[in-house]
Amino acid sequence: MRKILLVFAAVWITVSGKAQITADIGVWGGTSVYFGDLDETNPLQSLNPNFGAYFRYNFNSRVGLRLMFLTGNFSGQGVIEGAETSFEKGVQDFSLQAEINFLRYILGVEKTPYSAYVTAGVGVAYFPYDMDPELYAVFNPKHNKGNFPVNESVMAPTIPFGIGFKYTLGQRLGIGIEYQMRKMFSDKLDNLDDPLAFINYNADATIKEEIKYTDLTHNNDWSGYLGIHITYKIYMGKKACPAYESKN
Repeated sequence: MRKILLVFAAVWITVSGKAQITADIGVWGGTSVYFGDLDETNPLQSLNPNFGAYFRYNFNSRVGLRLMFLTGNFSGQGVIEGAETSFEKGVQDFSLQAEINFLRYILGVEKTPYSAYVTAGVGVAYFPYDMDPELYAVFNPKHNKGNFPVNESVMAPTIPFGIGFKYTLGQRLGIGIEYQMRKMFSDKLDNLDDPLAFINYNADATIKEEIKYTDLTHNNDWSGYLGIHITYKIYMGKKACPAYESKN
């Protein structure tokens, strides 16, 4: 957490030194939801508290760039190939996203009090992965990729994207609600890494072929975040710039 705060501070100092009219910091609170290999899941049971913070650099009234950190738990309980299983783990999520407003929006300006927006960018998620070979053997009789438990940490690239709505509460304060999703380039969020895969040996066991059902770009793990954020304008210059406010 200390390193994250130092990153936010460094970006803040850099932006302030360039006399940019507006930049914001914010706190985020809400819940997470999981989508993956498990069937018959109850979305309400998988809801977990998450919180975070972000820094947003506003290029103009329609385009901004957001550096964001989220942390909290993910969980799921369901069925795979008739076998019941569940998981619960902490996930740290980092992302850099472009934020595009549908309407002109400058926090604290009466003429631009609100706007819907979309976000998209790149990110990375960090979480533990625990594989139980005994569980795999229950729903996959052909499982022969490993006979020992696996306990490791995963850093998975993600593609974050979302939609939201934000509203100005005062000269420096704003509030918003948003829903974001993450396409993960890993199948290990639910501790089920390509769970139906197996190694196919020939008669003399000298040649083998690994039968796969997922890969780096095609897997079943997605994460979602629904939350509310509070934004505070941290730099706005001595006075507003008419040229900036007139940009579309």
